[in-house]
Amino acid sequence: MARYNRRQVMEWIQEDYKSHPMRFMAEIAGMISNLLASTILMWYSPNPPMFAAYIFFLIASALLMTCALSRKSVGITLMYLLYLGIDGVGFIKTLL
Repeated sequence: MARYNRRQVMEWIQEDYKSHPMRFMAEIAGMISNLLASTILMWYSPNPPMFAAYIFFLIASALLMTCALSRKSVGITLMYLLYLGIDGVGFIKTLL
């Protein structure tokens, strides 16, 4: 198993930002969007506003799927494509 120290991880993050700043920012925005959706679910449980949560989940899935495509990652792209579909169906059911 590979061992990484903090300096190596920071260098990797900086290199990723320098090589693809738009993708890096989209990934950060996607992660924040997922966290916001999860926070909405937690805060308003047991009856959360699913419309708001699904909006953030859909934004996150779209951003992270685009980033995975940019990285040429088949598995992660398919995973976020499935999340996009699942969240899309949930969003439509929330609207109906």
